[in-house]
Amino acid sequence: MTLKTIQKFEIVWVILGFLFNSISYWLILIGHSGLANTNPIAGNVFMTICGIVVILGLKGFNKVYKYLMPFLTLALAYAGWFLHISAYITDAKVLDYASFESWLAVILINTYGVVIMTLGCWLAFRE
Repeated sequence: MTLKTIQKFEIVWVILGFLFNSISYWLILIGHSGLANTNPIAGNVFMTICGIVVILGLKGFNKVYKYLMPFLTLALAYAGWFLHISAYITDAKVLDYASFESWLAVILINTYGVVIMTLGCWLAFRE
Protein backbone atom coordinates (compact mmCIF):
# COMPACT_ATOMS: atom_id res chain seq x y z
CA MET A 1 0.00 0.00 0.00
CA THR A 2 1.35 3.43 -0.89
CA LEU A 3 1.39 6.60 1.18
CA LYS A 4 -0.98 8.28 -1.30
CA THR A 5 -3.50 5.47 -0.83
CA ILE A 6 -3.30 5.79 2.96
CA GLN A 7 -3.72 9.55 2.69
CA LYS A 8 -6.94 8.99 0.75
CA PHE A 9 -8.15 6.76 3.60
CA GLU A 10 -7.19 9.57 5.99
CA ILE A 11 -9.42 11.95 4.03
CA VAL A 12 -12.28 9.49 4.58
CA TRP A 13 -11.56 9.63 8.32
CA VAL A 14 -11.51 13.44 8.25
CA ILE A 15 -14.92 13.48 6.54
CA LEU A 16 -16.39 10.97 9.04
CA GLY A 17 -15.08 12.94 12.01
CA PHE A 18 -16.24 16.24 10.55
CA LEU A 19 -19.73 14.83 9.96
CA PHE A 20 -19.94 13.41 13.49
CA ASN A 21 -18.89 16.74 15.04
CA SER A 22 -21.21 18.71 12.74
CA ILE A 23 -24.21 16.56 13.70
CA SER A 24 -23.28 16.97 17.36
CA TYR A 25 -23.07 20.75 16.94
CA TRP A 26 -26.42 20.85 15.13
CA LEU A 27 -28.04 18.88 17.96
CA ILE A 28 -26.68 21.38 20.48
CA LEU A 29 -28.02 24.27 18.39
CA ILE A 30 -31.55 22.85 18.41
CA GLY A 31 -31.49 22.33 22.17
CA HIS A 32 -30.43 18.69 22.54
CA SER A 33 -27.24 17.36 24.05
CA GLY A 34 -24.31 16.72 21.75
CA LEU A 35 -23.36 13.23 20.65
CA ALA A 36 -20.20 13.20 22.76
CA ASN A 37 -18.70 14.91 25.77
CA THR A 38 -16.32 16.92 23.61
CA ASN A 39 -16.66 20.34 22.04
CA PRO A 40 -17.74 19.73 18.43
CA ILE A 41 -16.26 23.04 17.25
CA ALA A 42 -12.86 22.13 18.69
CA GLY A 43 -13.25 18.71 17.10
CA ASN A 44 -13.91 20.22 13.69
CA VAL A 45 -10.97 22.59 14.06
CA PHE A 46 -8.78 19.54 14.71
CA MET A 47 -10.33 17.69 11.76
CA THR A 48 -9.69 20.72 9.53
CA ILE A 49 -6.04 20.88 10.58
CA CYS A 50 -5.64 17.15 9.91
CA GLY A 51 -7.37 17.52 6.55
CA ILE A 52 -5.08 20.37 5.52
CA VAL A 53 -1.97 18.37 6.46
CA VAL A 54 -3.23 15.31 4.55
CA ILE A 55 -4.11 17.40 1.47
CA LEU A 56 -0.68 19.02 1.59
CA GLY A 57 0.83 15.52 1.65
CA LEU A 58 -1.31 14.49 -1.31
CA LYS A 59 -0.15 17.61 -3.18
CA GLY A 60 3.52 16.69 -2.70
CA PHE A 61 4.42 18.64 0.43
CA ASN A 62 5.75 15.47 2.01
CA LYS A 63 7.94 17.11 4.65
CA VAL A 64 4.96 19.00 6.07
CA TYR A 65 3.01 15.75 6.25
CA LYS A 66 5.95 13.72 7.51
CA TYR A 67 6.75 16.01 10.43
CA LEU A 68 3.27 17.20 11.47
CA MET A 69 1.29 13.97 11.18
CA PRO A 70 3.04 12.20 14.11
CA PHE A 71 1.99 15.02 16.46
CA LEU A 72 -1.57 14.96 15.13
CA THR A 73 -1.64 11.17 15.51
CA LEU A 74 -0.54 11.40 19.14
CA ALA A 75 -3.13 14.11 19.83
CA LEU A 76 -5.85 11.93 18.29
CA ALA A 77 -4.68 8.83 20.16
CA TYR A 78 -4.89 10.70 23.46
CA ALA A 79 -7.86 13.06 23.13
CA GLY A 80 -9.86 11.20 20.51
CA TRP A 81 -9.36 7.66 21.68
CA PHE A 82 -7.81 7.25 25.15
CA LEU A 83 -10.02 9.83 26.87
CA HIS A 84 -13.18 8.30 25.37
CA ILE A 85 -12.12 4.78 26.36
CA SER A 86 -11.24 5.88 29.88
CA ALA A 87 -14.61 7.65 30.17
CA TYR A 88 -16.30 4.33 29.50
CA ILE A 89 -14.03 2.35 31.83
CA THR A 90 -14.40 4.76 34.75
CA ASP A 91 -18.09 5.50 34.00
CA ALA A 92 -17.28 9.07 34.99
CA LYS A 93 -18.39 10.70 31.77
CA VAL A 94 -20.32 8.06 29.87
CA LEU A 95 -23.50 9.91 30.74
CA ASP A 96 -22.18 12.85 28.73
CA TYR A 97 -22.71 10.87 25.52
CA ALA A 98 -26.08 10.88 23.78
CA SER A 99 -26.12 7.07 23.80
CA PHE A 100 -23.89 4.01 23.91
CA GLU A 101 -24.08 4.01 20.10
CA SER A 102 -22.71 7.57 19.89
CA TRP A 103 -19.87 6.59 22.24
CA LEU A 104 -19.19 3.55 20.07
CA ALA A 105 -19.21 5.71 16.93
CA VAL A 106 -16.56 7.97 18.48
CA ILE A 107 -14.43 4.95 19.34
CA LEU A 108 -14.78 3.38 15.88
CA ILE A 109 -14.11 6.61 13.97
CA ASN A 110 -11.09 7.47 16.08
CA THR A 111 -9.70 3.92 16.14
CA TYR A 112 -9.83 3.97 12.35
CA GLY A 113 -8.12 7.38 12.43
CA VAL A 114 -5.33 6.32 14.79
CA VAL A 115 -4.61 3.16 12.80
CA ILE A 116 -4.62 4.84 9.40
CA MET A 117 -2.63 7.86 10.62
CA THR A 118 -0.04 5.62 12.28
CA LEU A 119 0.32 3.69 9.05
CA GLY A 120 0.64 6.99 7.14
CA CYS A 121 3.41 8.15 9.50
CA TRP A 122 5.25 4.87 9.12
CA LEU A 123 5.06 5.04 5.32
CA ALA A 124 6.08 8.72 5.25
CA PHE A 125 9.24 7.98 7.21
CA ARG A 126 10.06 5.03 4.98
CA GLU A 127 10.11 7.18 1.83
